[in-house]
Amino acid sequence: MLWKKRPGRSETKGSRKDPDLFSRVRNDVTVMRKQGEPPEKDASSFSRFHCDLCNSTYPSTGLKQCTLCGRWACSTCWTQDYYICNSCNGILKLHLLQGQEKGRAKE
Repeated sequence: MLWKKRPGRSETKGSRKDPDLFSRVRNDVTVMRKQGEPPEKDASSFSRFHCDLCNSTYPSTGLKQCTLCGRWACSTCWTQDYYICNSCNGILKLHLLQGQEKGRAKE
């Protein structure tokens, strides 16, 4: 049975040889926190937390957790378009530019 392919390992568009944009970005982003892990508390107050990018303090309602890396970001460090932090947005933009260049090369 060594000559047969295992189920779930077929060569399709979503396979490892041709990953989609989300998979490529996800592979390039380092996970800093697990999803649902709380932000760091501010030692000088009881109800404020640190933004992982700019290190400013905000109430818990003023921070959002990035869906890719898990960092907690304030409104100035946040990209609402993709619901990710500005750090991951830079990586995403590089991948989008790379995709545009590949599209131009095919033409």
